[in-house]
Amino acid sequence: MHSKHALRWILWLPCLALVVAAAPAWAAGPPAGTPAYGHAAAHDVSQPLRDVNLPAQFPQGFQLEVPLHVPPAQGRSNAPHGSPTGRQTDATPIPGAASTQQPLVNFAGMSDADNSAIVGGRVVPPDTEGDVGPDHYVQWVNLVVAVYNITRDVNGLPTGVTMASGFPKAGNSFWAGFSGSTAADACRTTNNGDPIVLYDHLAHRWLVSQFAINSGVQCLALSQTSDPTGAYDRWAFTVSPGQQNDYPKIGMMPDAYYLSVRDFPSNDGDFADAVAFDRQAMLAGSASAGFIKFTMPCLTGNCPDGIQPPHLEGPAPAAGTPGIFSRAWDDDYDGPLTGSDGYRLWQFTPDFANPGSSSFAELPFVPSADGFDDSVCGFFQRNCIPQPRRGGGERLDPSDELQMYRAQYRHFSGYDSLLINTTVDSDGNDTAGVRWAELRNSGSGWSLYQEGTYAPADGENRWMGSIAMNGQGDIALGYSVSSTKTYPSVRYTTRMASDPLGVLPGGEVEMIAGTGSQTSSSNRWGDYSTMSVDPVDDCTFWYTQEYYATTGSFDFKTRIGAFQGPSCATCTPTEPSEVSCTDGLDNDCDGAVDCADSDCAADPSCGGGGCTLGQPGDPCTSNADCCSNSCKGKPGAKTCK
Repeated sequence: MHSKHALRWILWLPCLALVVAAAPAWAAGPPAGTPAYGHAAAHDVSQPLRDVNLPAQFPQGFQLEVPLHVPPAQGRSNAPHGSPTGRQTDATPIPGAASTQQPLVNFAGMSDADNSAIVGGRVVPPDTEGDVGPDHYVQWVNLVVAVYNITRDVNGLPTGVTMASGFPKAGNSFWAGFSGSTAADACRTTNNGDPIVLYDHLAHRWLVSQFAINSGVQCLALSQTSDPTGAYDRWAFTVSPGQQNDYPKIGMMPDAYYLSVRDFPSNDGDFADAVAFDRQAMLAGSASAGFIKFTMPCLTGNCPDGIQPPHLEGPAPAAGTPGIFSRAWDDDYDGPLTGSDGYRLWQFTPDFANPGSSSFAELPFVPSADGFDDSVCGFFQRNCIPQPRRGGGERLDPSDELQMYRAQYRHFSGYDSLLINTTVDSDGNDTAGVRWAELRNSGSGWSLYQEGTYAPADGENRWMGSIAMNGQGDIALGYSVSSTKTYPSVRYTTRMASDPLGVLPGGEVEMIAGTGSQTSSSNRWGDYSTMSVDPVDDCTFWYTQEYYATTGSFDFKTRIGAFQGPSCATCTPTEPSEVSCTDGLDNDCDGAVDCADSDCAADPSCGGGGCTLGQPGDPCTSNADCCSNSCKGKPGAKTCK
């Protein structure tokens, strides 16, 4: 630790001393198939989150890099795989495809300035995370959380958001006052980050989590109602006793809340883990809720690093459906284990009544149709993605070794779908693109339905993706974009279920253009972003991602936006403009409804002034009637349209 103008705390060092929490009842076996399991080390019920006000926890002006452990290189090769295939090279809409929709709402999320104001200093990376419920959007970045209230039109579409009173707050506000064990103390006193926010749409509850990394503790809290500002049941689970539980990712399935985690240090080389928490016990507020953990063996030196748990959106699948963990696998780079590139899957079947009978088994490998190269710039090479160099922009971390969050699970009549994405070298010259794939299971096992690499040939790098599918079968992919000529920006693209397989043909939409480069921030970017589906219509997508507005260090901004899937956005214009600003309809089919449309800027219901809104057929009595020019100069001579 050193000081000049500010402190920079680096949480991970190779010989970092561990503060180990008291372990719960624990049954550990060899990593080749016997689970470890235990119960929560502590549980209680919080005061309402809206009432929590924690003081700044760190010295004013500190800078902190949230850790991402680097595993052994394991002899990986960065040799190119020949000519890349399966690449989509056009960012403009493909003729005949429905266009990607403009945002319905598009607003500023939290920033590193919020960290400075709330916790005392600044952080990289933000690990931009969030999810949407019927009335709220919750965003959590390292190390602060905010709740936004959503307003909707008569069709349920979002028309605006306002931050809830008293937010943002420090991330560990969820565990304020938590005590009763060293694990609970770790959740209360540390604010280490790597946050997760999930809206459990089957139970109408919010699940939130972050790690207390030096204690091996995963801190979880589950709202008691659908109001994220209310009270939470909360638990401390010592999932990694004597180790650090790095890069935790969580998904919801009806039988469990599933976690993937990377344990360091690892004396035997096995560090990739899959964990199941007893969802039913947690929904019941059980103090003794259990968890089951399997550690994956590193076969012949090749470890499935960066696996993702499944996260369900939409209807529940058949009872007894297991949790399917996944990992895009580049056989040349990740290890000569499968014989080809493709997708590795593992089936987790927890038994919380008899944890020792639980199983975690690898399923048949799903080969890629054309292969891919998931090494951009080399093994864990953070000095990779270019930015404009004006002002000293550093190269950014592609996080290509890790499959991106989330792995979305969706149930349809006749089949289940698993949707994943990862960053790849799209052209053999270390230009990052997003590899995405949809796997399906119709009852006879998982197979490849479609895959592609989204990497338009325009010199831009696209990475740090998040992908989701709505109930119509539309797919939306969001990502970061950067190059020597483009500041890091936020974009997304889409496809309909009826589009040709393997492409995202709707065209690219920019949620916000970056106007600055990141400097002197350890090259960190991400380490993940989040695309989710609105539970109100199971059709609208919400995306949150980081960018930079001004060139500098430790100064990220984030953006949050919602847009309709192309199948949801069919619209027949009834007027040339948004003539009614209160009917909840997109009268002119420009993608903006009521007050979100610039046509309504002068309407009193939208905060404007001087306009008397007439109804169709009403006579014009003044120049201001009808919120348009149709009556100007001719009061009483026209009627509202």
